Amino acid sequence: MEKVSRYEADDATSWEERKQKASSVISAVRAPMVSALSFSDQCCTLGFSIGLRCIRFGFNVGSLIVQGTTHLTTGMSRANATIRFVAEVVGYAEMITISVVSMNSTLTHVGLQTALHALHLGEHMSVTGILGLLASTGFWGSFSHSTLSALSATKDLFANEISPLATELNITKLGEAVKRAKESEREEDQRRIEERLLSGEGVELSLDMKQQQDITKYIRFALGTYGEKGLKFLGIIPYGSATSNNESFLRLSNIESALDIISTDFEGGLYSPGYVLSVDRDSKSVVLAVRGTIWPHDFLTDLICIDEELPCGGSAHSGMFKSALNLASQIRPLVVNLLSRPKYADFKLTLTGHSLGAGVAALMVYIWTSPEHYPNLAIPTTHLKDLHCYGYGCPAILTEELANKMSQKVTSVVIGEDMVPRFSLRSFRKMRDNVLNELLMSEGGGVEDDYNTSGGMPVLLPAGKIVWIDESTAECDASVRKPRDFNVMHMSSCSFEAHMPQNYFQKMNEKAERGWKIGRLGRRGET
Repeated sequence: MEKVSRYEADDATSWEERKQKASSVISAVRAPMVSALSFSDQCCTLGFSIGLRCIRFGFNVGSLIVQGTTHLTTGMSRANATIRFVAEVVGYAEMITISVVSMNSTLTHVGLQTALHALHLGEHMSVTGILGLLASTGFWGSFSHSTLSALSATKDLFANEISPLATELNITKLGEAVKRAKESEREEDQRRIEERLLSGEGVELSLDMKQQQDITKYIRFALGTYGEKGLKFLGIIPYGSATSNNESFLRLSNIESALDIISTDFEGGLYSPGYVLSVDRDSKSVVLAVRGTIWPHDFLTDLICIDEELPCGGSAHSGMFKSALNLASQIRPLVVNLLSRPKYADFKLTLTGHSLGAGVAALMVYIWTSPEHYPNLAIPTTHLKDLHCYGYGCPAILTEELANKMSQKVTSVVIGEDMVPRFSLRSFRKMRDNVLNELLMSEGGGVEDDYNTSGGMPVLLPAGKIVWIDESTAECDASVRKPRDFNVMHMSSCSFEAHMPQNYFQKMNEKAERGWKIGRLGRRGET
């Protein structure tokens, strides 16, 4: 037994000696390796940055050549069709190339940062421990603290909300329950609207000619914030028509000069959506257009949909309210400075946006007009002449009382079955509970309302006066609604398509050309 113990002791001593030798070798090369990796990371960052600029320049030159060729072949239909096809191919190739290079840049940065973290951890941890923490020290280390917090909150939120469905997951039965719940929700929605019609409510709601014109005008500013690549990809502007974000905004908004674009941010960030601040001399407006969802950080902002209590007593969509606070603080000095200049003394302030942008813009109106709650952010009343916000596909952002109070300053356009204005944590939970109840009732083991977890939650709604456009009619008739008409989440095959920017652009263009048919509240499909 003693020999065995001695051999084990000798092996342990030998192993410790080897570990010490390995550690000394690693310690000797750690400093130069750290320097080399840090230098490599900086070189790669610079190289990828230069590479992306060169790629963009090359594609812009190609786009200019295609555009010039198009003018030379005016009247030659076959040649023009070929050139347009080439322009589209070049445009898609540009987006794909830039995306791939950007992804490679990110992966390279993450890999080098991971190696650096591993070297530092080598002083204090075993090889196994280092391997176990590589992902968190490298990949997650490349995200900011606020992004990590948002990711964690989103994961926890949806894990809690979706888990009840997962426990009842039988695909066939679930599909049938969803259909029955969908029919039930439509009946409830229709019944509520009929009750309002019988009571005479809604007769006073109207949309004058000036508002109709403004609605069809400001959609161009709202969508111009998606930038050159986004607008081409969505099919809103043709390939070869613009070579920069500012040029695409000018083309779409029809403002007079590039000098009228005051400030832009087409990228944005978490709780900081992209925007364009411009001057529209035609309508004598200082226009702040806020961009909708396009980047991953925008989706995170959308998904932080828990309610946040406001000092006035209501509640708001947490992610969008944080975004509105940040942007209101950032843009306020520019807006006040512009409207204080004598040449803009008779200009009004207009806000607009699509989707996320519509929600943030509407909340900025609330912040800027509430000096009693936000004294450092509110805009002087002398600069709020004819202030108005035009939102397209505005999400559920405010509780009912606040949403109704905004009707004099906010007009929200909703097309057909667009689910975004109807989606809130409460409406989703109500839809989920309806599906679960249908499942229980179909199995004969439950009664209606066994699942009812949405009670007591704040009802968030789109803000202001709601102009609903009915896609089911030939002329896409419109009616003016109140926010509470959108508190039920509809499940439809066209719910996502209805929300797309190009759909709003198309319908607003049709209204501009054919005129509006506005009526009082009525049945679905009637005005």
